[in-house]
Amino acid sequence: MIFTLDFSQGNTLEFRDTGNRSPPGHVTDTKCNPDITAAFQNNWKDDVVRWPFIQLAGETASRGKPPNIQRGQAISYLHYLLLARPDLYVAQGLLSSKKGLTFFFGIGGEGIREFHVQWDHERFDQLLCAFIYRLYQPGHFADSSYINIEFDKETTAKYTINIRISEREKRAVSGFYPIYARNPFATRTHVLSHPRFKLGDKNLSILKDQLCRVGRRFEELKILQEHVHKPTQVPGVVVATYGETIPIGEPLSKERWKHRLGLGESGSPFTSIPTLSQVLETLFDVLEVLRYLRLHREVLHRDISSGNVLYVENSSDRSSPPKTVPLPQDLCFAKYLLGESNDPSKTSMLLVDFNLAEHLGPENGDKPRIDRTGTPIFIARAVEWGAPVPPTLARVPGIPQSCSPYATAHPDRVKEFSSLIEKQHFDPDLRCIDDKKVKKSRDEFRHELNHDAESVFWLLLYWAMVVQPENCRKEKIGAEPWSQLIGDHKTRNRLIRNIALPEPLPDNLIHSLYNPLEPLITRLAAVLVIDSYWLAATDPRREDLYYITEAFQRLILNFIIDNRGKEFMHCRVDKTFRKVQETQDSHALSVSDVQSLDAQSRVIPVGCVRGSMNFCLFLLLCLLQDTDEIEID
Repeated sequence: MIFTLDFSQGNTLEFRDTGNRSPPGHVTDTKCNPDITAAFQNNWKDDVVRWPFIQLAGETASRGKPPNIQRGQAISYLHYLLLARPDLYVAQGLLSSKKGLTFFFGIGGEGIREFHVQWDHERFDQLLCAFIYRLYQPGHFADSSYINIEFDKETTAKYTINIRISEREKRAVSGFYPIYARNPFATRTHVLSHPRFKLGDKNLSILKDQLCRVGRRFEELKILQEHVHKPTQVPGVVVATYGETIPIGEPLSKERWKHRLGLGESGSPFTSIPTLSQVLETLFDVLEVLRYLRLHREVLHRDISSGNVLYVENSSDRSSPPKTVPLPQDLCFAKYLLGESNDPSKTSMLLVDFNLAEHLGPENGDKPRIDRTGTPIFIARAVEWGAPVPPTLARVPGIPQSCSPYATAHPDRVKEFSSLIEKQHFDPDLRCIDDKKVKKSRDEFRHELNHDAESVFWLLLYWAMVVQPENCRKEKIGAEPWSQLIGDHKTRNRLIRNIALPEPLPDNLIHSLYNPLEPLITRLAAVLVIDSYWLAATDPRREDLYYITEAFQRLILNFIIDNRGKEFMHCRVDKTFRKVQETQDSHALSVSDVQSLDAQSRVIPVGCVRGSMNFCLFLLLCLLQDTDEIEID
């Protein structure tokens, strides 16, 4: 069935029944299929429209489905529509039932607004007309800096975006296409790519749009330009070449503005790293950069996750700091230590998204801190808990022996940790821990380097659990460990304790090809079982910010050297993830189609909350005046 409405704008909006097929071209490769889809007539091709050209997505109530399930499905379509449309601040949806229509508005960074209208309501026609009017004339529902969208066969859609060159000048740049999107009702991050675009003499191949809270303590552009990359550029960290703040304004959002960041480098998602050997090298380099930023730049990243650690496969082609600029001291990546490069600054890792990063300089001492930052699954348990992890009886491992290349490159580190050789263990004295000390631990807690290092452990465990080796027997992920991984800090704490035991890992935790990886995962977990806060005051690890990072780097590098050339280290992984036992088949991919295309195109890689808003009044006002300046009481 096709239903059309024409507001004499030269293009007709068509509403079609699309419940039996999934629209293609979504940045996340979702397979969801709205029952109702609205798009302009010239965007429908053979009864199919691609996600970036969808104007509305809705649900038709059906028998057998509870109302809350139907409402949830309608809201989920807005979730995906906002991810597919970086040019919109507000996505519109419908839920049609025998009783009437529910109008939905998905507001980026805010949540869902909705109201229900009976079919026989005296003003139903006016409300419906006003609702559809905003599909033709989005006004402040849309970001005016996106001035055009056109179909592209390979990338689905390419945008022309107005970029501010200076205080007085803007430039329309065409050819940006979306490669990543997440969190539509929170920070609402969109990443768009233009691999060969330069702004003056600087690479600007990536635009990142993100909704950030007004008056926040730190801004990503300032962190990168004034703290991370001064006085010298830090290899392995994304370079910001451009920044702009775009106010959204009332009534859409009082608390968030759009921050647009231009970046000079990009890479592929962490889960697309093809082999275990490359994963371990990447994680070693992440730890190296994190400790360097904390020690020499007083910067904490605070959001290590699969989306924020990228992989640049052709690292030999990527831009390095100018030869005239001295390389950062005490920074040495895995390729150099393994003899794969003569350049200690050469890495395939790219650390991005410093949106939650913090500069620890004295000028920020009086500003309020936000400690509970991070991404689910990867966030450190103590950060999610807001206090040191509750203590338990366990043995605390010392620092492992360092291999020869590491000892040669870092003699100062070897000397510093020489008193914590591997044979020494210390048990926390639980008798000294009472309610008063537990309360004090919460008051004194703050996010630190050791918490970012723990996120690196979760990143390795996540990769090891979800990847399916190529040309190997399909094996499902154990339901229990998977539920613990995606659970809260308490369930993940149980998972770490189980892994740290001197016994085989839980059944089906990782694919059997990677069974030789078990000892490394176990030893890494053992380092994390006891929060250093509970160690005795005389234990040097209690106050050492770099203990976990040092232990992790030595364990990882030793493992790489001991297992070089073995099949499990170099077996490539499949594009499709493993499935979880006793669940529906997963359509999750290690990399989406557009992300894969973007990686291939880079010859030189460069860097549901309900609310109340009087939308009935707003929609009627839309009929009365063609203006974007509408106040809503």
